[in-house]
Amino acid sequence: YVINDLIITNEGKTSQIDHIVINPRGVFVIETKNYSGDIYGNEYQREWMQVLAYGNVENKLYNPLKQNATHVYHVKKIVGKLPVHSLVVFVQNNTYHIEANNVIPLSSLRNVLHQGKNVLTIKQMEMAYQALLSNKTEISTQEHIHNIREQQRNLERGICPRCGGQLVLRNGKYGE
Repeated sequence: YVINDLIITNEGKTSQIDHIVINPRGVFVIETKNYSGDIYGNEYQREWMQVLAYGNVENKLYNPLKQNATHVYHVKKIVGKLPVHSLVVFVQNNTYHIEANNVIPLSSLRNVLHQGKNVLTIKQMEMAYQALLSNKTEISTQEHIHNIREQQRNLERGICPRCGGQLVLRNGKYGE
């Protein structure tokens, strides 16, 4: 099963998911990126760097793994205990400088989706597909963008986007 451009609402928040693939190996939540140039980053960094024009232009971009982690969180709430996997696919295959296991070039997508053992039955796949479609939200792109901006304002005020509680800065093994 394949679902493209799915917008779901969970706990009053919307998530726009590029692609979901449901196969015997699990539910794959796929974020696609079509960035050109060299991309540098790892799974722990908040922002990655895009380098263009032979190093003359540098742009920061939000770590797509963190973006997709939110999508995975919402999908897990819908499909329950089924295995949900996060994939970030770079359409231009420019993943050479990215240090993260589940960030792949488009050329590897087919192989990754078929790796591993079968863990879902046909019935489980159908149930996951129907559950996701039943949570599909019919809102405009403008409304979705408004919701994202509201979440960003809340983050700036120190409000958790998931639970609405106060954010607390903590120190971990990878820093603050």
